[in-house]
Amino acid sequence: MFTTLYHRLMQAETRFVLSYGGTASGKSYSAAQKEITIATQRNVKTLVIRKVGNTLRDSVIPSFRARIDEMELKDQFSENKSDRTLTHENGSQIIFRGLDDPDKLKSFEGLERILVEEAAELEFEDFLELNRRARGRENIQITLCFNPMHEDHWLKKHFFDNEVPDCTAIKSTYHDNPYLTDKDREQIEQLKLYNQNQYRIYALGEWGLRENNAPWLFAFDKARHTQPVVPFIKELPVYLSFDFNRDPLTCIAVQMSQHKGQHNSFIHIIKEFSVKAQLHELCLQIRTAFDGCMLFVTGDASGAQGDIGFESRNSSYYQMIRSYLNIAERQLQLNTRNLTHNDSRVLINGMFHQYPNLLISQTNCPLLINDCTLATVDEESETPGMLKKDRGIYKMDLFDCLRYFFQTHFKDYAAKIPLGKAA
Repeated sequence: MFTTLYHRLMQAETRFVLSYGGTASGKSYSAAQKEITIATQRNVKTLVIRKVGNTLRDSVIPSFRARIDEMELKDQFSENKSDRTLTHENGSQIIFRGLDDPDKLKSFEGLERILVEEAAELEFEDFLELNRRARGRENIQITLCFNPMHEDHWLKKHFFDNEVPDCTAIKSTYHDNPYLTDKDREQIEQLKLYNQNQYRIYALGEWGLRENNAPWLFAFDKARHTQPVVPFIKELPVYLSFDFNRDPLTCIAVQMSQHKGQHNSFIHIIKEFSVKAQLHELCLQIRTAFDGCMLFVTGDASGAQGDIGFESRNSSYYQMIRSYLNIAERQLQLNTRNLTHNDSRVLINGMFHQYPNLLISQTNCPLLINDCTLATVDEESETPGMLKKDRGIYKMDLFDCLRYFFQTHFKDYAAKIPLGKAA
């Protein structure tokens, strides 16, 4: 009844426990057993979380009931179904909530234990809120159970790409589950016949590769359009393109040849800026990076509006940028409105398809390159060519900077040549 994974989870005493891996490995099964065991040992309040509350009734709560029955503890627990709470005779409570519940987490201060099922559904901000709520007690522990869906997920970036203190990562696959039948194992292994990425995730428990089945920038070719170092030519102007979300505030810096479209023409995207800072701080970074260079500015058309309430209620972003960068009015090259996503898609794919030398620096623009790779058509939108954004994986702020740059400097040029039609 108790798997090896259960014993490994019981031995983990760190604040964060990551139970991750493939399908049918017993992650949820063993995590429920651990929380039930601890609830019987001492008076403790445990919060069990999923992103959407309705899914608790369908899967998580029935799983806990089944584990309680298997562990012959049914007489020790009572259940309040309307409040979605299991209470042990010693006073311990196991409370089930979804992040979409009206009360969310506001009434749960002082939690000692949190179990997050399907943690890959959560946004990073959700996790930060959970972690903030778990305070004021000894032996606090947050367990995250998940399949490693893709290598760009915040779970990998936060916990696996950094050395997070007080953290235990426990990987398991179906090989760790002794209760599977041979047929069960055979079905999991057959994933390799249909989808290698699904096999990586669900059979091997490895991080999935980000798949883009509806690329917005279909003409982008990483091998052709990026190189480790793109030269910075101090004698040439630097063209800046801004996007004005506060988290992050972004800008790209570009240099280009004077004559457009000739065989030796070039567009060099030389640096990206993505900061959680005030606009004047970003401009200081830009001035430091390009000291002595002629600067030209464009970006999101909405930045020309006044009374923005960002750093000054009476100035537009571009008025502030002009002041911070100490540039003349003529160095602002602004659009009166942003192109629709679909028109922008036609323009940019045409540029990436046919422009002679369009290069992005791998060293200085890794996030932009990632955006170019991940940029996806929002297939749920009724608007053609809509760029998918969700402030999680698909923030696309640097990518928006790229769109605004091409609109400002190449829309008229592109209209004179056959760019082809976006798919």
